[in-house]
Amino acid sequence: MMKRGPIVGLILLALALAVPVTAQTTDPSIIVFYEEGCPSCVELEDFLAGMTIDTPEGFTVRHEIHEPGTMELLAKLSRAYDIEVPLTVPVAFVGEDVVIGMGRTQEFALRNAVGDCVSFGCESPIARLPISQLRTDLPRLGIFLAAFLALVWLQLR
Repeated sequence: MMKRGPIVGLILLALALAVPVTAQTTDPSIIVFYEEGCPSCVELEDFLAGMTIDTPEGFTVRHEIHEPGTMELLAKLSRAYDIEVPLTVPVAFVGEDVVIGMGRTQEFALRNAVGDCVSFGCESPIARLPISQLRTDLPRLGIFLAAFLALVWLQLR
């Protein structure tokens, strides 16, 4: 007969993995890539500031294009949105939409995307990245593992 200690420990570990981390901060709803000194970037920033005034901190995240790791994130998001990596800034990822540059057409697209996101909520662009899917699935995998180990333990009793 097998000792219960290790199996009970594994079950408790699986259950601990199944509980979502509540202290984790939420991912941003809007991600903006900009460049210092870019007039269109300032225009986009002014536009967003007016539309997101009542949103919580972290709702909009900004990345200066020359900061380390920023181009990698832009490339990953571009792949996730199935677009070519933009060669110009500003670039705004808002829910399901990507807006590149700033002008009348982009302002209209941003007004709709940001307005819907602020009013009704939207999925974070980060949720489209592969690691986000693992983070979403981890609690379910933990519950499955706990149930499996419980069945094994009951069979060995």
